[in-house]
Amino acid sequence: MSASLGPKLSFSTYRVQDIDYSALKKKLTAFQIEKLTFFFTKFFDVKGHGVLEKKSFAELNEKLRSIAGWEVDSDEFKRLVDNSNVFWECLLDQVRVEHSQFCEGLELRTWEEALKPKKLQIDTVDLNGWLNMWAKLFDGAAGMDDFPIWVQLLPNILFDVQGGNKNGYIKKESLHEFYANFSKAQDSDLDKLTEAGYNTMTSNGEYQLDLNNYKLLFANFLLGRTIYGPGKFVFGCFDNSDLQKPYQIIYEE
Repeated sequence: MSASLGPKLSFSTYRVQDIDYSALKKKLTAFQIEKLTFFFTKFFDVKGHGVLEKKSFAELNEKLRSIAGWEVDSDEFKRLVDNSNVFWECLLDQVRVEHSQFCEGLELRTWEEALKPKKLQIDTVDLNGWLNMWAKLFDGAAGMDDFPIWVQLLPNILFDVQGGNKNGYIKKESLHEFYANFSKAQDSDLDKLTEAGYNTMTSNGEYQLDLNNYKLLFANFLLGRTIYGPGKFVFGCFDNSDLQKPYQIIYEE
């Protein structure tokens, strides 16, 4: 199997000069930064606006509805919209908290300025804020239960989109359709990627991709610090070279 089944990801449309990667790498590995950047640019920012805003979630909802094959007035789609609205509002609240904690120059304000009522106007999230938010959320987290409730919505949403709630588990053909929309692999490469991803995430069919197992995989997608973990197959678009070469010990500085 080719190590290039997970396509090379390009984030060239995003302003990397606004991101302090040297500071981020004290908290996140390069692979975590790659995954979280993909999550922002290729999953949430469907139309490539460069920031997340309210309309980004309407666009994402429509894409996920199309993948799932739901009708606009279906209960499944209404549940998706409700969950994404909750996620968006909580995401904004989290970014506002992070912003208020790290505002520069607060110690120079007069008492009059400090006591003056102010409403923090943040209605978009950029990649820098996104990465720093996750770095903070990862601190001390070992699984999905360690994240806020709004973060725990994410694996439930993806599980539902892939037919998990309907069937009780994600079928291989549903994973194939999901990969077709996010990995960008095609034809025989897509078939091979689906086979590799499904076998890895189910231990060669020993386990079903039910919600409990999917949550464990999604936690590994977020928290996994190297390519050696099944969570990278949640989207199927990352380095899969470990499938054909011996395990390597990675020493972190």
